[in-house]
Amino acid sequence: MTIERDWSKTWTSAAAAIHGAVSYTDKKHFTLTEVMGFTGHAFRMNIDPESINAAGPTSFPGGYILRRNLCNLGFTSCLADPPAPLTPDKVERTISLVQQSLDRGVPAIAFDLFTPEFGLIYGYDDDKQQFYAKDHAKDGTLTYAQFADPKIDLLFVTTISESLPHSKYETLRMALSMIVDHARGKEWTHVFGDKFAQGLAGYGAWINVMKLRRADEHGNAFNISVIADAREFAARFLRELAFRWDGSNVVERTVRKHAGDAAVHYEAVAVAFGQLRELFPFPDGGQPKDPVTADRAIELLQQAQEAETKGVEQLEQLFHFMKEYYSEIWVN
Repeated sequence: MTIERDWSKTWTSAAAAIHGAVSYTDKKHFTLTEVMGFTGHAFRMNIDPESINAAGPTSFPGGYILRRNLCNLGFTSCLADPPAPLTPDKVERTISLVQQSLDRGVPAIAFDLFTPEFGLIYGYDDDKQQFYAKDHAKDGTLTYAQFADPKIDLLFVTTISESLPHSKYETLRMALSMIVDHARGKEWTHVFGDKFAQGLAGYGAWINVMKLRRADEHGNAFNISVIADAREFAARFLRELAFRWDGSNVVERTVRKHAGDAAVHYEAVAVAFGQLRELFPFPDGGQPKDPVTADRAIELLQQAQEAETKGVEQLEQLFHFMKEYYSEIWVN
């Protein structure tokens, strides 16, 4: 299956910000598709079981997830996430962390710059006491005072630190670990607890909301747009894995097989979500409470659930295999 679209953009703001920051490092060769895949963001689902709230896609422990994301790509990272109310010392240290990264030529990843999404801080002016920043909604300036007055309950910044040599085997193994943990509901959720249904469990929660006719129009459409976009990237990522691993040893051949088989299932997931996206266009959201429309949505979610379950099984098998084999060079 070939999907015609712009592969330089994504609805997943965390992955977009990571890709933007990484593009200023020695690993700027990573494409957005690779970042989506190796960070696991192409495979995420985080569903509010009450009404499919729009906050779902970004309601995860950002410091923990982004640290693992960057580690998968071969970086150590630094984090600032002081809770509100902020002390002057914590604000000063967070601003310093951002400036240190910018002085090295690498943007800082932040949350809630202009909207409640991830974005980048790419410059600063101490004389004017302001940052230059961008997210999906705006590219502009943010005073230090505005930066230190977040609309959420903490001030969040992650910066890339040291670049480490990773073999492609290790990168894929760590990515699969995150993907499988999330799919099976084993990912650490911190303060969010069980407020959201993650991974495959998200389907059951979503279907239940549809059955009860409780889906929020805006939130339902937003979640569909994010996940439809993500699963298109997942299918493309897996197809690229199956193509690029050359089959020269048992690991290469095993990756090609499982990635290729998983790609078929994720393509089916992408098709189902593409139809859901047509039923519930963002931002108006369509009519998720209409019985006929909701029942059709349930059918499509069940189709996606069945396909993704099979896809996860392939990736899980590959992960258990990769845990044992990740040599840099292996002649066999």
